[in-house]
Amino acid sequence: MVAWAKGLGARGDEGRRGGGGTGQVGGTRERNGGWWLAGGCLAEYLGGMETLGTVAFLAGVVAYSVAATLYFVDLARTDAGRTAATWASRILSLGVVLHGVQIVVSSFVLHICPVTSLPFALSLGALVIGVAFLLLRCKRGLAALGVIVAPLALMLLVGSRFVGTSNVSSELPTMLIASHVAANLLGFALFALAGAAGALYLFQERRLKTKRHVVTGGKLPALDLLDLTEHRLLLAGFPRLTFGVVTGVVFLRGFEQGSVDNLLRMALAFVSWSLMAWVLVMRAAAGWSGRRLAYGTLLGLGCVLAVLAGYVVRAGGAAGL
Repeated sequence: MVAWAKGLGARGDEGRRGGGGTGQVGGTRERNGGWWLAGGCLAEYLGGMETLGTVAFLAGVVAYSVAATLYFVDLARTDAGRTAATWASRILSLGVVLHGVQIVVSSFVLHICPVTSLPFALSLGALVIGVAFLLLRCKRGLAALGVIVAPLALMLLVGSRFVGTSNVSSELPTMLIASHVAANLLGFALFALAGAAGALYLFQERRLKTKRHVVTGGKLPALDLLDLTEHRLLLAGFPRLTFGVVTGVVFLRGFEQGSVDNLLRMALAFVSWSLMAWVLVMRAAAGWSGRRLAYGTLLGLGCVLAVLAGYVVRAGGAAGL
C-alpha cells in the first residue's frame, strides 16, 4: 500500500509538470487508476476476510468435534483420571474462540447483524451455549455436561450453514428484532443447559438404582447438584423466554397475519413457556424436584426445539432447499 501511494504521488507530479491539456488528461487517468486500484485492494481485503471466516468455521467444527469425543471418552473410562475432561474443556474453549471469530468476520463481510439473520442466529445460539457451559463449569465443576453441550453446539453450528436466509419485515424496528432474538438465544442456551442437567440427572438416578457405579468411574455430578443447577438455570432462562414470547406476539403483526406456520410456532412457544412456568411453580408450591423436574424441563425444551425447527423449515423452504 505504501509503494502504491508513492507511485500515485510520482505520477501526479509528472502530470502537473506536463502541459495543461496533457496534465488534465494525465490527472484524469491517474484518478481513474487510483479508484480502480482502491477497488481492487478492497475486493482483495474482503476476499481475505471471507477466507479467514471459512477457516475459522472449519477449525471450530473440528474443535467442537474433538471436544465432544473427549468428553465421551472421559465418561466412558473407568479410571479416576480426568486428563480427557481437562483437554476437552481446553479444546472447547478454543472452538468457542474460533466460532466467535467466524461470526464477527462473516458479519463484517456480509454486512449482516448476527441477531437479525436466522443462520447467524443459529450459529450465535451455539456460541452462547458454549460460553454459558464454560462459565458454569468453572463455577460448578459440571464438566460432565459437556458430553451433551459440545454435540449440541456442533449440530447448531453445522446446521446454520444449510439454512436459507429468512427475511424479516422491514416494518419492524431493528432494535425490537435484535432484542427478541437475543432474549430467545440466551433463554434457549440456559434451557439447553437445564435440559442437559435434567438428562444427566435421569441417567445418574437410573445408574444408581441399578447399582452400576463403575460405568463412569464416579465422574457424574451428584443428584443434588444436578437438581439445584437445573432449577437455577430455569430461573435464569424463564424471564428471557417470557420477553421473547411477548415480543413474538408483536411479530405477528409484522409477518403474514393469520399464517398457519406462524400461528403454530407461536402456539408451541406458548406451550413451552407454560411448561417452564408450571415446573417452576410446582417446585415452589409443591416442592417438586428430581425426576419430575427433569421430565418437565425436557418436555419444555422439546417444545422450544420444535419452535426452532419450525423457523429452520420455513427458512429452508423459502430458500428452495
